[in-house]
Amino acid sequence: MLEQEGFVYKESGLGTKVLSNLTLLGQHNYMPVSQVPALSKRILEGSIYSYLHKKLHIKFGGVFRRIKADLPDKYDRQYLGANESTPILEIVQIVWTNSGVNLEYSRSRNLYSNRSYIMVETSN
Repeated sequence: MLEQEGFVYKESGLGTKVLSNLTLLGQHNYMPVSQVPALSKRILEGSIYSYLHKKLHIKFGGVFRRIKADLPDKYDRQYLGANESTPILEIVQIVWTNSGVNLEYSRSRNLYSNRSYIMVETSN
């Protein structure tokens, strides 16, 4: 759990498709500074998850995802090119470590046509 006085990194951005320069998603990520020391712009330009796993040896214990359809807000219209009735796919995610420490809260919003999820359930 995040402490009220704890500092948190906030990473915000727009995901783009390189070949067409098309904005695909708007995203905000939050991570506690105490769990992700020495985070830099260079790391963020690469893979933060590779940094977490390979450099900090953090193992994910679980993830909670809420996936829902929504109507666009003013940012979706401005940055994603949605009109007032374009469906938006919103994903809110909380990731915790195998020791139970909350590591990430993120929220991303995508045009309905630019992202999908496939879920597979298995039994042992």
